[in-house]
Amino acid sequence: MTAVVGTSTRQIPSTLPSDALQITPYGTTAALGRAIRLRRLFGETGRTVTVALDQAVPRGVAPRLADIAPTYAAIASAGPDAVTMFKGLAGALLAHNPAPVPFIMKASTFSVDFHLTREAAVGTVDEALRLGADAVAVGISAGSSSQVEGFSELAAITARAAEVGLPVVCHAYPSGELWPADKKGSTEAVLYAARAAAEMGTDIVKTWYTGSTAEFAKVVEGVPAIVVAAGGAKADSPLQVLQQAASVIEAGGHGITTGRNIWGAEDPAKMVTALRAVVHGGERPETAAKLLD
Repeated sequence: MTAVVGTSTRQIPSTLPSDALQITPYGTTAALGRAIRLRRLFGETGRTVTVALDQAVPRGVAPRLADIAPTYAAIASAGPDAVTMFKGLAGALLAHNPAPVPFIMKASTFSVDFHLTREAAVGTVDEALRLGADAVAVGISAGSSSQVEGFSELAAITARAAEVGLPVVCHAYPSGELWPADKKGSTEAVLYAARAAAEMGTDIVKTWYTGSTAEFAKVVEGVPAIVVAAGGAKADSPLQVLQQAASVIEAGGHGITTGRNIWGAEDPAKMVTALRAVVHGGERPETAAKLLD
């Protein structure tokens, strides 16, 4: 299957559901479980709009995250492809939901105020399986003094996940304090973090958007894994969020994972709907923005 955005085309990796009726000889191996879970996360288009609900621990409890039940209900009503959250929040939100959104369990976390570049391990692959998650997510801070530990922990997670057929998402950010001033946050640094995550065995790499279609394409082209962009800081306007999503798709990325720009939006459900129109429907950002009215 080829994803089409505007006039550009890019082949979707074979790890994604390229043809609904294609028969792949996975048999009863762990590869079958991995393929089924990836299909839940990326659907027919091979793209995803994932909502991050994991910011309370690393960044503090914003009002919409404090009153989480109605926030989640609004987001879920619009049909995002997945939500990312810690196990405790999943237990509170998903148990009695008749149609739960596919769930990515966050298994590590940093803290902006207390340990910015060191991820604490807060979950395991086996917990994610036991709780019904479709993937497990861990973070690395590339270019930090804790990079060695981060790479080692990620490699251990991917090894266990491969045994049981659970996809791994790595939040791969060049957030370390060791980067020279002229490289921190650069495309070169983002590519390094994302490529390192892929080489540790990650299935899906979530990384920083690099500011333009051309620059993000360099990241996508240099990473042998599925690449999605992080939503980043709260944008100045909803249109800016939609424009970034369109740029990511044009660059060959497979979607976005964003939190503040969805649950912090005036209407989270409408924001999910507008993003789905861009990511899955190929709508222009200006057209999708009308869905927010």
